[in-house]
Amino acid sequence: MINLLYVFLLSLWFCFLFYGTKLGIGVTLFILPLSILIYYTLKKTNNIHNKKGLLIFIPIILLSMTYGIFDNAFFKVVNFFIIIGLFILLYIMTIKPTFRMINIFGDVIDILLTPFEYIKEVKNDTIAKISNKLHMKEKTKQKLKSFFIALPIIIIILILLSSADLIFNNLMNSILNVPKNIIKNINISEIILRIIMIIVFFFYFSGTLYYLISNYKNEDQEQEEKPKKVQTDTIKILLISLNIIYFIFDIIQIKSLVFHSVGETITYANYARQGFFQLMVVSFINLCVILYSKRYNNKKDNNKIKVLSIIMVFLTFIIIISSFLRMYMYEEHYGYTLLRILVYFALITETICLLPTIIFIIKEKFNITKSFMIIIITMYVILNYINIDSLIAYRNIELYQTKKDIDISYLMNNHADNIPQLIRFSKKVKDKDTKWILKEYLKEQEYEMKDFREWNLSKMIAKQKLESVNENG
Repeated sequence: MINLLYVFLLSLWFCFLFYGTKLGIGVTLFILPLSILIYYTLKKTNNIHNKKGLLIFIPIILLSMTYGIFDNAFFKVVNFFIIIGLFILLYIMTIKPTFRMINIFGDVIDILLTPFEYIKEVKNDTIAKISNKLHMKEKTKQKLKSFFIALPIIIIILILLSSADLIFNNLMNSILNVPKNIIKNINISEIILRIIMIIVFFFYFSGTLYYLISNYKNEDQEQEEKPKKVQTDTIKILLISLNIIYFIFDIIQIKSLVFHSVGETITYANYARQGFFQLMVVSFINLCVILYSKRYNNKKDNNKIKVLSIIMVFLTFIIIISSFLRMYMYEEHYGYTLLRILVYFALITETICLLPTIIFIIKEKFNITKSFMIIIITMYVILNYINIDSLIAYRNIELYQTKKDIDISYLMNNHADNIPQLIRFSKKVKDKDTKWILKEYLKEQEYEMKDFREWNLSKMIAKQKLESVNENG
């Protein structure tokens, strides 16, 4: 069963790490014992039905570590939801013998809301465990009874002695002042908020664990979903039409982007600086169409649809390359931003996903869902570890060396990750106004960490480099 004492200690640890502090290495210090508790609970209750699902712990821990390594505000927010999502995915993939994408939405809702139904059970078990612990032996009860009988007499004697002797009175006052000072410095509202935080986490997380171990449903016993029988004419028409459209479009892309032939009325620069977002969405839609068409294959048209789908994969690859080139040319002119780097990663991820898509088209039984999840999670973890702020600053500074133009205000985002690059830039830049703006910005930056809970590697490096710059003038 659930170790409620461990959950309570984890609740105290949660409150200690996150109440009134900034997110840092404390996230990892919380995720590690949380992961141990989840693994211990699932193993003890024999609810690990798919050990491969436990591999999700790896990206969870890696993403939690980014809070102590980097200082990107965007990823701090996004990773919070991604980590929660990965914990839910870990449950779905581990506790159930089979994994079906069609059931994932319902499972997510159940995991997030159903724990509230177990609050009463958690309360009853908690009270029962406390009562058992407080079930003292008769000898212990007698000692406590004797102590409380003697306590009033002791207090009377201390009062009398204090009034009789000034030195003894001063001694007693100094002893009593310790708890008085402690009580005086206590913020009652803060204590109440901490207690509420601990209680809410304890009951909700305990309810979640109760749900995890009591709602196992053997999906192998469920009836297999009957394949839908529909006419494949619609699928064939859709694939043929799209392939013709994409073939014409791809010819235009090759002619314009590779051979720089765009006609007299359109400049090549303007042509290259538009359309990459639309093309990225189109390539994503194409993947969905291919996956959809596989569901409605029949033996008669199976080979035809396979050929049409593979052709679409190839044409989609050219569309992705076109989008990639457009983004590259756009950045060469306007510089690098977080959104543009994210587009790059989305396009690279889509390109990698094309390989399992081809296997899925050819091979009858291939788990495309698992392949996509592995690729997407891996790419997202890599994205977190490339230090985007530093990369953006570095690339924009390099661009400045050739164009002598830079949006310095975009780089001054109060993130510690790009401070080393900005210091490097401040030493090289020749423009007096830009140099002065950088100097003033760097003077204002402070990266103080209250204690070990807020420790962050990027902030520590930035602080050391800023101190070095200020010392050297």
